[in-house]
Amino acid sequence: MTKRIFANKQWLFGVAVVVLVNAAVLACVALNNVSSGHDTKILRTREPMLIEGPNSDESYYVLPAGTTLYYDKSFSEGHDRYIVYFYHKGVIAYEDVPMKPEYKGNFVSPLWMSNVDADALKKMFKRFPLSKEDVAAVVKANGITKDDMADIIRSMPD
Repeated sequence: MTKRIFANKQWLFGVAVVVLVNAAVLACVALNNVSSGHDTKILRTREPMLIEGPNSDESYYVLPAGTTLYYDKSFSEGHDRYIVYFYHKGVIAYEDVPMKPEYKGNFVSPLWMSNVDADALKKMFKRFPLSKEDVAAVVKANGITKDDMADIIRSMPD
């Protein structure tokens, strides 16, 4: 009878140890996930950013000011990668991306984004020259007055 009680105590002690180890591991995982969420660097843009088209197609798109960027990764080449989230209504025209072994279960295909600067604008306007009608539409859409236009023209070099 004594052996049986001793065996039951050993078994009970083993179960208690396993439960405590599992609880400790679960606590570590939970604390790690909570703290990693707070370590994420989050940025909100103050000005629009240019996004280059996919596959260097020489098209540019604009990410509006006030967009929230979530830091993802830094690269040794000197650039960083960010994540942006979008809501979408309707149906997306798409094509499936087949998973290949070289993707290692994760396909990431980021686009390049840069600040809008004078050189970038000159480069874009050389490719897409604006007509008088285009300039007039831009001016009207932005509420620029004739006096504002006169000031702009006076400030331009001859």
